[in-house]
Amino acid sequence: MHSNEDFAKSGIYNKGEIELESIIKSIKRNPKIKKAGSIHTFTGIVRDSSIKGKPVISMKIDAYDELANQSITKICESLKREKGIIDVIIVHLKGEFDLSEDLVYVVVASAHRREGFAAISKAVEMYKKEIAVWKRENFNDGTSEWIH
Repeated sequence: MHSNEDFAKSGIYNKGEIELESIIKSIKRNPKIKKAGSIHTFTGIVRDSSIKGKPVISMKIDAYDELANQSITKICESLKREKGIIDVIIVHLKGEFDLSEDLVYVVVASAHRREGFAAISKAVEMYKKEIAVWKRENFNDGTSEWIH
């Protein structure tokens, strides 16, 4: 696991182990941060309905940590090779979550806002498809469903 929030790294964390503020502080410690003109953040949270519109009351996130961490690292390294991208950190949380609780953070430092917004969007699309994370949506009718 990750022990020092002062130097946040991309990867899977247990709920409560890391906060967005520490990720932003880490990005700002990158030696190349002086080339950045913006820091962009995305926070994914638990919503009150499934993709099919079924009412959700809570969620459990689980992950195959080793595989998920490899995928997250690959996504970050890929995005950092793009023009104008200074740094990228993706953190996905796991555990039991209530509505509106944070699930994922994506933080991008970029030379200009345009490439930063584009990198945030790409990062979200990539991690949704590529990382080994599963969620169990718990519905208000007492049922639940695991999805990838």
